Amino acid sequence: MHNNFLDFSEKRILITGAGSGIGKATALYLSSINAKLLLIDINEETLMETHKSCNENCDFLLVDLSDTHGFNDVVANKLKSFGSLNGLVHVAGIPYVSPLKTLKTDSVERVLRINTIAALELAKIFTKHKMYSNNNPSIVFISSVYGLVGSAANVAYAMSKSALHGITKSLAIELAPKNIRINCVAPGFIKTQMLNDVSGAFDNEYNDRLNQLHPLGLGEAEDIAYGITYLLSDMSKWVTGSILSIDGGFTSQ
Repeated sequence: MHNNFLDFSEKRILITGAGSGIGKATALYLSSINAKLLLIDINEETLMETHKSCNENCDFLLVDLSDTHGFNDVVANKLKSFGSLNGLVHVAGIPYVSPLKTLKTDSVERVLRINTIAALELAKIFTKHKMYSNNNPSIVFISSVYGLVGSAANVAYAMSKSALHGITKSLAIELAPKNIRINCVAPGFIKTQMLNDVSGAFDNEYNDRLNQLHPLGLGEAEDIAYGITYLLSDMSKWVTGSILSIDGGFTSQ
């Protein structure tokens, strides 16, 4: 029997960080296969640009995910009118490049709030009664190769991303009785504005070496969007607790 696993017309998906980069690419692709999307970002201008490019069934919500306690009710209330979710994709994240001796605690805490704690809070919202659909519900977190390998001056960011791997594996067991799957994508370096911002902190030699670390070259945001779509789709109905590396060969070396 043939199944059209890429027909998302019956799926409602929440995407954070939808205003740019991987989040935007994911939103545009899912919209093209008819998903109903709730787009979340802190930047109103870029969020509206994504929203205008999506299909007519998409909605949006301006949210500051660093306000850990403040966004819960806002998102939960929005879902009452949007409808129960089939999928949640937490893409939103911020970098923090700093060697150990100059680490600032408040900056580290902000990275953790957005990259990691927000993931937990969103999962908590998703798993509440009537917040998720019984039609193959799936949560996808976006980590990083730096959740898998080390990098100087990246300890805070790496900590925030590697924590998502532990969260993914633990919640996969906890949520399996509810038939909720949870997986994580660990991208390599993607050609996004965030990469441009981070690369500006290094010299040309480092940036050249960064390119060389990816046997298939730097990735496009769409490369990650396709992996996310797989994990949201019924094709991956037996996949949970996995860390999917999409990194152009970065972690194979």
